[in-house]
Amino acid sequence: MNQISQKLTVHDPAPMMMASGRVVDLANLQASDIHWPDLVENLVKIPRFNGATQNVTYTVAQHCCLMHDRAAPQYKKFALLYDFAAAFFGEPSVPFLWLAANHTDSRNAFIEAMREAKGDLSDVINEAAGLKDEDDDQAMHDRLNYVRRIDRKLMASEVRDVMYTSLNGPHWSFLPEPFPMPVKAWGQDKARKELETRLFLIGIHVRG
Repeated sequence: MNQISQKLTVHDPAPMMMASGRVVDLANLQASDIHWPDLVENLVKIPRFNGATQNVTYTVAQHCCLMHDRAAPQYKKFALLYDFAAAFFGEPSVPFLWLAANHTDSRNAFIEAMREAKGDLSDVINEAAGLKDEDDDQAMHDRLNYVRRIDRKLMASEVRDVMYTSLNGPHWSFLPEPFPMPVKAWGQDKARKELETRLFLIGIHVRG
């Protein structure tokens, strides 16, 4: 049993049915459980920003594609898969997470548990894709920080281009400067095709 599997093993199972009918145990997820068509199917149906966009369908699948496109060549694989864990839990809004956290005994512990759960799932997805963490801790730290910066800059671009920015005021003031390139919503069908194409580019064949 590898380190990831040991980390995820718990006493209580957390079964989840996927679009193909497969049932995976999120509490003991293995790289062999990752069926890429299932993840793609979920991601093309999950809206960014809870669907609060300007009469367009903007999906997490498109966000993943644009992460890939805007990342430097050496980081494209990790950038593409950075938000793939959303296929297992959706994309709960930060305000809702804080609301739920305020109903717990430890708000910070709740938020940290959410981060760790996402990280555990992401580790398994990366393993299934053949991605490995760098041997050098500084190199891994630099890569994580880089991908997170890309994620924030892309979020700023999305807010500018697919949301009602005139109503935002200081709500998004924590975001950095957006990318100059505008974001245009693709909708589900194009998002699916583009995501499958980018997965193919990193060696993952969704079809056939």
